[in-house]
Amino acid sequence: MKRKIALLLSFVFIVFLTVSCSAEKDVVAVVNGENITNAEYKKVFDQVKAQIESSPQYTKDIWDEDYQGKKFLDVVKENVLDSLIAEKLLVQEALKNNITVTDKEIEDEYQKQKEVNKDITKEDVKNYLLINKLFDEYTKDVKVTEEELKKYYEDNEEQFETVKASHILVVDEKTAEDIYNRLMKGEDFATLAKEYSVDTATKDQGGDLGEFPHGVMVPEFDQVVFSLKKGEISKPVKTDYGYHIIKSDGVIIKPFDEVKDTIESYLLDDKKNQVIIEKYDALEKAAKIQKFPQNIKVTVG
Repeated sequence: MKRKIALLLSFVFIVFLTVSCSAEKDVVAVVNGENITNAEYKKVFDQVKAQIESSPQYTKDIWDEDYQGKKFLDVVKENVLDSLIAEKLLVQEALKNNITVTDKEIEDEYQKQKEVNKDITKEDVKNYLLINKLFDEYTKDVKVTEEELKKYYEDNEEQFETVKASHILVVDEKTAEDIYNRLMKGEDFATLAKEYSVDTATKDQGGDLGEFPHGVMVPEFDQVVFSLKKGEISKPVKTDYGYHIIKSDGVIIKPFDEVKDTIESYLLDDKKNQVIIEKYDALEKAAKIQKFPQNIKVTVG
């Protein structure tokens, strides 16, 4: 009888081990005792994969390419796992802080989100709303002072510069030099632009490019156009498009009051992000997180 019981117990133990191992193989991470399954992982990974594959630059070889010393596929897999862990941890914290969302809030947001993501579920939306409310709680006291706004404006004046300019674009250096020399002798810029410029979008307007900020034009053009004085004409500037002769109609610095709201929005977002990062780092440090990347089962290519 004892031998039968021992055999039975051994059998039960073996079955228990088999079931436990099977379940464990389906788990890619455990966050404070809560599992993240391979099915959950695969759903998010497939969405990220679809976004990557929809890029015009996508090729099948990208998954094996080196990215910051690692294979690109491994980097994506790590990022997906970390994002799922972060979501789990933040939802846990929201619930711990008695943050709730109503069925109406979930339904309203679900109707918006499903227009751009047909695979989204109401559970996804619920988690998204819980995390947003947690972030709102974290950052409810964050403010930006008038002094901070003015300091940013003064320290980053270049960001608020725009320039009005015209150009004549030609394909070869000799033509560009000839046109520049004629301009230096007093010929009319707009007239020569209409006659010689190959930029069909601007030539009929005498080469007028309108008003634009830093970073809109290619770097070689941008550097020169913002260095010119009002009315000054540049020597030919070579870019991938050809040779430009540029005429400046003056650099304009937007007044503080005009850009104040934009600065405030930027600084407020930046401060909030810093608070959220600090809070999350503390959560992550205090959490019990186990990763099982060997259990991840996804396919690419």
